[in-house]
Amino acid sequence: MKILLLQLKRIGDLILTTPVVRCLREEFPSARLALIVDSSCADLLDSVAVDERWIYKKGGGLRGLVGRGANAWLRSGLLVSRADWTLDFSGTDRATYLSALSLAKRRVTFERFRKKPLRKYLYTDFVASSVSDRHTADHYTDLLRPLGVRRENVSLDLRLPEERLAKALSLLANAGVPEAYAVVHAGTARPEKYWQPERWAEVIGFLHDEFGLISVLTGSRDPGEREHLARIKAALRCRHVDFSGMTGLVELAGVIKGAKLLCGVDTAAVHLADAMNTPSLALFGPTNPYHWRPRHSRSVILRARTRPPFTAQQKGGPMEEIPAGAVIENLRELLV
Repeated sequence: MKILLLQLKRIGDLILTTPVVRCLREEFPSARLALIVDSSCADLLDSVAVDERWIYKKGGGLRGLVGRGANAWLRSGLLVSRADWTLDFSGTDRATYLSALSLAKRRVTFERFRKKPLRKYLYTDFVASSVSDRHTADHYTDLLRPLGVRRENVSLDLRLPEERLAKALSLLANAGVPEAYAVVHAGTARPEKYWQPERWAEVIGFLHDEFGLISVLTGSRDPGEREHLARIKAALRCRHVDFSGMTGLVELAGVIKGAKLLCGVDTAAVHLADAMNTPSLALFGPTNPYHWRPRHSRSVILRARTRPPFTAQQKGGPMEEIPAGAVIENLRELLV
């Protein structure tokens, strides 16, 4: 049996789709799994335990589909390998296009996409699952129901290639990072998720002075994010290491894997910590942790204006409403 998975959304969505892969491996161990992701997720693709890996570049039609490994699905624009099942998590026009090209006997997507143009003709199964009332990972595993699989709270499943993990360890060693370190991921693509630089400096100083932890700052090369990190570093009075812009997603996961903890805002790094079983403290403001929270047993979530248990209807607030004292108090409990 061959099963094609279409996940053409963002990095966080891809990570939260890995429980589906875990379920399929456990329920159908002899099945051949193929995965198509958006080009923005290409760096993480080799860490997902599937047999065929594909990257889709927007606007490229069939030419936008680039395969990794053997047994290509498409060659010279012709379909040469048919799926038995196609699971579309994205619901976009391009995902529908690829689903139809798979010629799968069963093509599955969510009920909420049925009213989009042509969907009722191009899919065989529609799964009722509320995206607003479910954690995103559980929402994605709901798409397995037509295969007779019903699972809840399945853990994430990322497997770091040895050479990429070795690169992360080398990066740490070359920077002189001791065994006891924390990862601080303060940046994000959305500026409204930024927390005040002086509060980050206070937290990093606390980790150093009370627990002897060197903080490794991680992030992207985005100019806004780099400026935010520069303000944090300007306020610091203790040793730290800056890895921002120096790691791919897999190396970032490797750095997080060896850390005593990760402290960061709601972004992909928090999902990576969850997948690596690294304790974490995540700061949420406008976004709702009900849908995106890490579910590791040693994960703490602080959100402006709300407290756990979180619900789908709760409204958040600006990040500045999260006091540094609350973060420090929770970090102390997490590290003891």
